[in-house]
Parts: sequence; C-alpha cells; structure tokens
Amino acid sequence: MKQLVVTPTIRRVLWIAAAFAILIVLAVLLVLRLSREAIGFGQKCGGGFCWSYQLEQHAFSKQTVLRFTGSWGLDLRYELPKMRFERVNEDRWLAGDRAIYLNFRLRPLNSSAGEGEHVQVLYDFQRGELYVASALALWRGQDFQGGGNPGKNWLTDDEFQQIVKRIQP
Repeated sequence: MKQLVVTPTIRRVLWIAAAFAILIVLAVLLVLRLSREAIGFGQKCGGGFCWSYQLEQHAFSKQTVLRFTGSWGLDLRYELPKMRFERVNEDRWLAGDRAIYLNFRLRPLNSSAGEGEHVQVLYDFQRGELYVASALALWRGQDFQGGGNPGKNWLTDDEFQQIVKRIQP
C-alpha cells in the first residue's frame, strides 16, 4: 500500500482553508447576533436590584423575542410567532414598578392592515407571575386534563383586566 505524502505546501493550503472557513462561520454568527433591533425596552431599579423587559426582533428571520431580566439572576426568554409587531399603546409599569403591562398586536408578515391578533402581557417581577391574554397559543401548553381544550385555562380579556386592577394599587 502506497502512503500518501502531504507536502508542506498542501499542509499550508489546508490550514489556510480551515482558518478561512472558521472566519466565515464566525462572521455569519456575528452578523446574525448583531442584526437584532430592540423594539421595546424598559428598566426599573430599587433596593439594590434592577429588573427590565426587552422586545427585540431579528432583522433576517423576523423572529421577535420577549425577554425579562433581573439583576438577581432572572433571565426569561419567550419567542413570539414570526409576525409583524405593532404597538397598541404605551407600556405601563404597575404596582410601584414591580410589574410591567405590555399591550401589542401581532400581524402576519404578508397581511393587510385589518388582520392580526391582540396580545396583552403582564409580568410581576416580585412574584414571578406571567399573565397573557391573546387568541394566539404563544408559550402556553395545552390543558391535557381539561379534555384537550387548549383554551380552557387561558385568560379572557376581562379576566386579564381584573388581574391588572388587582395588581395596580
């Protein structure tokens, strides 16, 4: 059996090609990482801690991510459906700035102006409670004990507003 001889020139070409391939992969990852646009942000601080929410949308994939963070180690990420994000009205901090109320609409990427789903989100940073009112399934799991009705335990708009009133002092 004849043994393959790798000359120093071939070895050098292979190392350069491998380094070039690694640089291309890193460049693509960097572009994807930097191609996010913050479309909503709010932060509050008190008692030596800070907490915040951020809505960011990736430029290429149109994927929107809702993120809740806290300086005590909280880092929750929720991916929204690949839809066009539209604010309904301004975000509100409630209950002495311990909870954030977000109100927005998600429209299909190729929709007319009349289509879309209304989404209301309330996150209580102190209690770690997330409330959502929307016809979209979003991040909620199905109710397997309730006969398979996926909407059985989801909040209606009225129930959501009652929770907002309860949290707001």
